[in-house]
Amino acid sequence: MITTSTDSNGRIIVSDDAVTNDTPQEFTVCVKNESDWTEIHNYIINENEIDNIPNRKISCTSDMNFSPKRSVYSMSVNEANILRNHSKVEWVEQSSMYNPVVLEQRKYDEEFDRHTNIDRFKINCRNLRPDRLFGSNPGSTLDFTQWGVYRHQSTTNNFGTSTTVNADSQYSLTGKNVDIVIMDTGVRWDHPEFLKSGVSSFSTKADTRVRDILIHGAEEYGINWTAQGLTAPGSGSLSNYTVANVLESSTFGGSWHGSHVAGTAAGNQFSVAFEANIWTIACVDRSDVGWSEPSDGFDYIKVWHKNKPINPETGLRNPTVVNCSWGHRQFFRHDLSYNVTFRGSSYTNTQVDADPTNVPAVYYLKANGIYYREFTTKRTTGQTEADELVNDSDCQNVVLVCAMGNSEGKNEVKNGTDYDNEFTSGTFYYGSLPNGYDPYYTRSGTPAITREGEEDAAIKVGSLDSNRQSGSQERNSGFSNKGPNLDIWAAGTMVLSPLNSGYSDPRNSSYYNQYLNGTSMATPNVSGVIALHLESTPTATRKNVREWLLSEGSRTLSSSDYYDPYTSNGANDTNYWGDEQSLKSSPRRVLYNPYANNTIPKIEGVVLSGVSITQT
Repeated sequence: MITTSTDSNGRIIVSDDAVTNDTPQEFTVCVKNESDWTEIHNYIINENEIDNIPNRKISCTSDMNFSPKRSVYSMSVNEANILRNHSKVEWVEQSSMYNPVVLEQRKYDEEFDRHTNIDRFKINCRNLRPDRLFGSNPGSTLDFTQWGVYRHQSTTNNFGTSTTVNADSQYSLTGKNVDIVIMDTGVRWDHPEFLKSGVSSFSTKADTRVRDILIHGAEEYGINWTAQGLTAPGSGSLSNYTVANVLESSTFGGSWHGSHVAGTAAGNQFSVAFEANIWTIACVDRSDVGWSEPSDGFDYIKVWHKNKPINPETGLRNPTVVNCSWGHRQFFRHDLSYNVTFRGSSYTNTQVDADPTNVPAVYYLKANGIYYREFTTKRTTGQTEADELVNDSDCQNVVLVCAMGNSEGKNEVKNGTDYDNEFTSGTFYYGSLPNGYDPYYTRSGTPAITREGEEDAAIKVGSLDSNRQSGSQERNSGFSNKGPNLDIWAAGTMVLSPLNSGYSDPRNSSYYNQYLNGTSMATPNVSGVIALHLESTPTATRKNVREWLLSEGSRTLSSSDYYDPYTSNGANDTNYWGDEQSLKSSPRRVLYNPYANNTIPKIEGVVLSGVSITQT
């Protein structure tokens, strides 16, 4: 029987009284190399006398046919510990999709996270623009709604406090025939921002541009999730994953976060890719519908992408842009003992508290009268799932675009000066920390931030502030993570998009739009511009897209155009951590939309240049 208890720190702990270390439960096993999977699998499911392999027949709960390295088995904790010591096994962890205790713990952890929330995104914006969202004719004039997009199409700093962005700017590209996946909390598909052209109100799915990967991937693409070794929506642990809960719910587990992100990436009014196909997967902060780990969603995205039909307009499968405006964080009480390693030296909590400048990677966050320390977290399971997606030869045109996170910290490149900073021990964790997992501060927050240093690495986005320093120099948004691991800056403050409160939408007064701040808001700006590029170049690979974005799709600021109060300090100076809005220590690439205001006429897919056309 599943029961709950409260530990000395006020965290609710979920347990099953009937489960002991000898009780079989579901564990995911991941081997180090694909070539070893068959061997290890056969050892597990058959009796044997092999060292570091349980010596009884163990049933396979899920073969995970889509995965070359992972399967789920029913074994005890003691057997899992034996298997962890095998030289060909990468990791063994409780399955997040098949263990009810893991899912239930996640629900309580999410509530704890909300209770101690450290401004995941900020609704009370300091730079509020005029309240009027639309002109008398929705779609004709937008006042400050997309300052970022306007700024993205400019090579110089010409944004001013009185600038009005006209919506009659003509775009030769719209994101058509590109799929943008909103890997988030869900999307309210009946919001006016997501209705099809010419549709004024929502009645059925035929009226909206939004589809769900789990539900409509099975329905429209014929995907049998069970046959793939995955849980089907509406069944098992995902019994609550239904249209009503992930596409029609007014709460979305306490957040319209995914709807806001979707509007920025591909909304009718607030995006550049307003004809891109919007696909959602509600796996972030959605334990209420059955998700224990958001990174499990990469498994579904991989299968869905590989099962896409050929688009008759292009003769290709639509390319995919996966927007990851989320991340993992760990909190621990600052007043409880811990040890931390910073740049090769070890410190106790007492030493850090005595002089916090010694370890700027560790800092205070206050919530509800309690001070917390924060680290972002390296998660092996999430990394594995993302890696399996990007390593698949049929998924080379899947582009991952990821938020850097809102922790005000510096993210370092792999094997860099700060990459091995480590929280080595402590007496309090937010959430569970499986054996062998270490929380690191200097990891980017999303598990999809993978292949660091590789030519096809995921694209990592920081948030650019809507106001400049002293009116002329670009600066980050204060809350944004930074560092050399960042790829590009984009608009992340004062971004207007659908929300469940705020300013009434003139297209339907029952719906609302609101300004939000966060790297969550910056990331879909990049996803939208990438969708335009993929429409123009549908055969582009993830590597090609990254190369394009860091050259033609961005502009590098000159030294006089970005805020840097510490010009005399070197790369290892702690002041890199000090000023929250400096662009110091980060590439100064700012998103640029080269397709904006492109007036080259297009007729039936043929681009005409240097041709005079007269209307008859």
